[in-house]
Amino acid sequence: MKSITTLLFAILFVSTVHTQVVHSVTGRVDNAVEGDRVTIYTFNPITQEKEEVASTGVMTGNGNTYQLYFPFEEPDLYQVSFSRKQTVLLAIDTGQVAIELNVEGKNGGAVEIKGSPDSELLQAYDAFRRESYQRLVKPTYDAMKAAGDAGKKDEEIAAVAAYAKASEAHRRELLDWTEKNIGTSIALYGTMLRWTGDEEIARLEKLVGDFAAARPELKMTRLMQEKLERFKKTAIGATAPDIVLPDLTGTERPLHELTEGKVVLLDFWASWCGPCLRQIPDLKAAYDKWHDKGFEIVGISVDSKDERWKAAIEKYGMNWPQLSDLKGWASTGAAEYNVTFVPFNFLLDANGRIIAKNLHSVELDGKLAEMLK
Repeated sequence: MKSITTLLFAILFVSTVHTQVVHSVTGRVDNAVEGDRVTIYTFNPITQEKEEVASTGVMTGNGNTYQLYFPFEEPDLYQVSFSRKQTVLLAIDTGQVAIELNVEGKNGGAVEIKGSPDSELLQAYDAFRRESYQRLVKPTYDAMKAAGDAGKKDEEIAAVAAYAKASEAHRRELLDWTEKNIGTSIALYGTMLRWTGDEEIARLEKLVGDFAAARPELKMTRLMQEKLERFKKTAIGATAPDIVLPDLTGTERPLHELTEGKVVLLDFWASWCGPCLRQIPDLKAAYDKWHDKGFEIVGISVDSKDERWKAAIEKYGMNWPQLSDLKGWASTGAAEYNVTFVPFNFLLDANGRIIAKNLHSVELDGKLAEMLK
């Protein structure tokens, strides 16, 4: 009986192996050195978490080539990492079983993709994203940094507001490009990281609706639909979601305990985020001016390291309530409020309704004057 059971198990195992779909990513790493490795991960654009599925060494004695083989279950996003020097995001669809990926092997280096039209489209999107950032956002970031380094606080505060406006324009350009070029390709899933909601919602509904009609069976379809619904729950005019996060002492704090009856700025930030830290003088000015009249700030960090989070709070004197579950981009706060970049803020009225987003400097002061007069 035991031998029969063993035989049946072996037959089942062999059958499973033979029916499993295996995909490959192979190619060349131009600047590889002895010991370099190539690793492929599944990548979640909501939490920005990844899970390793295969890894291999670069054959430096054979033209700096590599070969990755991995099991494929359904269309998904994959991140290929080259010894931490360069990463490439791939959108791999059914039937794209043999993909060629050649890279320079350093950040910003040239990338060549063959055998995956969706990945090529995602790479084109990323190239446009980098160009748009350099043209729209980087000049304002450089101005903000220069003013801060020179100790010109008024100029730095104004530059923070300009940076926020440029970032919004940048993301509108990305959505314009997406509408024009991506259609129902699974590359759409890879653009989700930079959706922001509000005035985008109607456009995103069309994009996601068309994709769902074409690919209703996919897990990514459901995830995009769920994200769209969360956008509606955090749209201007909606009641802010009540979340529970630990404070600096580790005590779980429901958000409503900190916001009830007050005009509140929910400030999403991180200790590693330069623009977040450069906006602190702006936040301090607003806090000092309006706190006694019913204004509160609640900081919600997407940090993952306790010591860095607490050190930044102390160093920069952020003496308003601070919350974080220290899960990085997988944070409950980031997920519930659809925050995929920082700094990002929400202004709530005394009834907990979302009144505005990403107000800075003069705009924030003017809105507070209107609400707290």
